[in-house]
Amino acid sequence: MKKNGSSLFRLRYLIILLVLAVVGYGFYVDARRALPIQTARVTQGDIRAYVEERARTSLPHIYHVTMPLPGRVMPIQVREGDRVKAGQVVATLEDIDWQEAMTSAEEMLVAMKNLVEVAAAEIKANQARLDYAQWVREANQKAQEADAINEQEVRRSQWQYLDAAVKSEEKHANLQVINAFYAITKLLPGIVARNLARTQVTSPVDGVILKRHVWNEKTMMPGSSLLDIGNLDELEVTADILTEQAVAIKAGDAVEIFGEAIGDEPIRGVVRRVRPEAFTQVSSLGVEQQRVPVEIAFDPQDLARLHDQGRSLGLHYRVRVRVITDQQNQTLMVPRTSLFRGQDNQWETFKMVAGRAQRTMVIVGLMNDYHAEVLSGLQDGDQVIVAPESSLTDGTRVVASQS
Repeated sequence: MKKNGSSLFRLRYLIILLVLAVVGYGFYVDARRALPIQTARVTQGDIRAYVEERARTSLPHIYHVTMPLPGRVMPIQVREGDRVKAGQVVATLEDIDWQEAMTSAEEMLVAMKNLVEVAAAEIKANQARLDYAQWVREANQKAQEADAINEQEVRRSQWQYLDAAVKSEEKHANLQVINAFYAITKLLPGIVARNLARTQVTSPVDGVILKRHVWNEKTMMPGSSLLDIGNLDELEVTADILTEQAVAIKAGDAVEIFGEAIGDEPIRGVVRRVRPEAFTQVSSLGVEQQRVPVEIAFDPQDLARLHDQGRSLGLHYRVRVRVITDQQNQTLMVPRTSLFRGQDNQWETFKMVAGRAQRTMVIVGLMNDYHAEVLSGLQDGDQVIVAPESSLTDGTRVVASQS
């Protein structure tokens, strides 16, 4: 009996070991068949919605210094990067012709003044002849009444008076013409002086020479470009944003400006203006895009700090901007790559529950390239699958690694 009982005990023990081995092997095989995935924890934090784009430094005003007169410009000594003051001479035109024109104008003015004096003297002399002719005419008329003179003498005195009167009117008319020319002549020195002053081309503002279009002596027409001048203290950033993204941007939005030209630490900015008119741009892939320029002002303190670090930005330097369009603090967040669109175009994710993938519909709020705000469907501490494979289905056993 004892021997049979001992045998039965050993048999039961072997059966239990066999069952445990089979179950363990099943778990081992099942674990080997589990899909390896990467997970992330649903956490609370601050999230920002933003528009990120390439940008360039720009100036609100670039002053184009041009030829004020036709003529020959002398060699321009200022160079790109030179600082200039408002009113400083930056280019000189050859002024020999205008110097001679000034001398001629002054001589012509003297001549016209003398001519006016001569004409006035002639009027005075002619007035004396007119007065004498009038006296003779009146004397002859009285003599005729007394029958002391014949009719021929009376008519001759009348004709002499009329001739003197006509000449007097001619002299007055001639003086008016000469005075008119004299008035015009008096304007000439002022006109020549202004043009002579324009041969000294000055800077309209305090600023920096951005571009020198001409260096050597050259004959040019009015309006031809000489120099471009700008005030780098007014430096700003312009980003051409896609119109579908620009609708969320408004003046006053905070901006982060970064890139190799800025260094490791971004500097702050603020949206100054979204221009009202968009333009068409063809992308590198040949796709037509509608973009609108967005003007961004630097934070003065951050820009000064950048200069203190030895980084001086110039015009048309390439940077990147991140325009903050909205922000939520201490809200549930998941990695952006854990979300995908379901069959009804609803946002979904795979939540890891007891070693299996559970397909879960979520409602999201703010989103950016890295994170998304979760309004419902998940709780703080849940594990979601990052970048799930397209073959992953609801209920699939998975093996997770914490990210």
